[in-house]
Amino acid sequence: MLSIMLAARDSKNLASFAVGLEQNDQIEMVHVDSAAKALEMVRNQDIDLVVVGEELADMRPIEFVSQLVTIRPMINTAIVSGLSPHDFHEATEGLGVLMQLPPSPSTEDAAALLGKVDDLSALLGRPKTGVAKQ
Repeated sequence: MLSIMLAARDSKNLASFAVGLEQNDQIEMVHVDSAAKALEMVRNQDIDLVVVGEELADMRPIEFVSQLVTIRPMINTAIVSGLSPHDFHEATEGLGVLMQLPPSPSTEDAAALLGKVDDLSALLGRPKTGVAKQ
């Protein structure tokens, strides 16, 4: 089972992406709208992947990920961002962000992210999560 948190002020832009994730019965998903709620949940629950929308109710997404990795340094993260790939890399360097997602990510973006999670598991010598479609 893969536990995924969607952290976004407005989850409408993530609706199609969430559908892509929810198609897999090996995924358990939770939605939060603020960094405070997300950080509290990460402290108290086993969350495998945090997908951060373009806005949170109380913090900028990159600032949130900076705080998140101090709590759980090896947590997988993806951020929705309209920055150019170069600017995104510059802004998130050192945070271990697994993937930049486009604004209004699609079901295909969900599949690509799950594929990256499986690839990372294989690189770390862990069993694949089995959530990526074969």
